[in-house]
Amino acid sequence: MQFIDTNIFLRFLTKDDPVKAASCRRLLQSAAEGELKLYTTDLVMAELVWVLQSPKTYNLSPAEIYDIILPLFTIKNLYFPSKNIFPDIMELFKTENIDFIDAYNSEIMRGRKIDTIYSYDKHFDQLPDVARQEP
Repeated sequence: MQFIDTNIFLRFLTKDDPVKAASCRRLLQSAAEGELKLYTTDLVMAELVWVLQSPKTYNLSPAEIYDIILPLFTIKNLYFPSKNIFPDIMELFKTENIDFIDAYNSEIMRGRKIDTIYSYDKHFDQLPDVARQEP
């Protein structure tokens, strides 16, 4: 198993460097075909979303990010801790107009059956499964 970093996903998804994009595509295709196993972290995925969304880099909308990232979750030999809930995280991020990290935390809370969050972020109030409290 080998680790895969954020910039590999970025080159593959954005194709802003065609030579590197082709190399990254071959690497991910090798994992999809079972030739190797790749591992990354939830933080790499969070960084990927952050860079794609940043006005200083790609400035993509949550819907655009959702569309280009979702296929990554179907690569059978790409592993990361929360892969099974990332489609739900991305759906919240896309549809509820909340920060990616808050969508992530909301899904972690749901999985752990935690229904209350201490936060000043009022966008949690729009999530039906989350009760927000201020300390």
